[in-house]
Amino acid sequence: MGACLLLEPSKGHLLNLFVSNAAPHETINLIACSLVGLGFTVLTVSFFGCRAALYGNQCILATYVSMLVALIITELITAAVGGLMTFRVLSGLEERLINKLAEDYGHEPTSDIPFSHSLDFAQYKFNCCGIHGYGDYNGTAWWRDAQISGNRRQVPLTCCVLKDTEVKNTGSPMSVVSRVFSKHNEKPWLNPKPMDEIACQVEDEEGHDGYRHKEGCLSKVTSWLQCESFTLVFLGMAMAGIQTFGIITSAFLCRTIRDMQVN
Repeated sequence: MGACLLLEPSKGHLLNLFVSNAAPHETINLIACSLVGLGFTVLTVSFFGCRAALYGNQCILATYVSMLVALIITELITAAVGGLMTFRVLSGLEERLINKLAEDYGHEPTSDIPFSHSLDFAQYKFNCCGIHGYGDYNGTAWWRDAQISGNRRQVPLTCCVLKDTEVKNTGSPMSVVSRVFSKHNEKPWLNPKPMDEIACQVEDEEGHDGYRHKEGCLSKVTSWLQCESFTLVFLGMAMAGIQTFGIITSAFLCRTIRDMQVN
């Protein structure tokens, strides 16, 4: 999982919506490296388990069981902290996103470029617009800049129905491998191509119907984070369960070895 995250860094753009004052790839790299480190730890513990079973050495078995116990405790603490952090992040998310959209999105003097790119990516990936809806852009610093510049856009182009809307498989293993080997680094959310830009920017609701996304992104990005957090917690609990089974079998093996030595 850590390797997949390192090969597919686009999730960092979504995570950046939940973490203030952090570059998108810093967050995703931290999580990915932590998962890779945990994987190597599990591999090391498994090596001790194999040696213990192969040679029937009680000392190695005891070391293996001790490492398993420490690993289980670490995984359970990590799962608990992850759940608490998710709850804490979601509790103040709505207000923070609304304020950043109003002041920082696409506004040249104070533009928060990572946030702007992250929101554009969310709008592109989830086919949504704004925080609660496309009306969130009215009166924002970005909207005022658009009126002054003369282009009079009502919403960013990533809010429009795009020609390149197929994003369902952007995170699949095959697409990740394909992009890595083909060096395909296209970022369509940074260069969106609407099906009909003029219709998308029409103020009248009937005029832009079918050419502009109307649903807000807040519920979708929140559901995404909850799903990702649940997956990590579930995998951590599942690994802890498997490792608990390893402790039980090691105890039986240790008892068998001791009985054989006595006989």
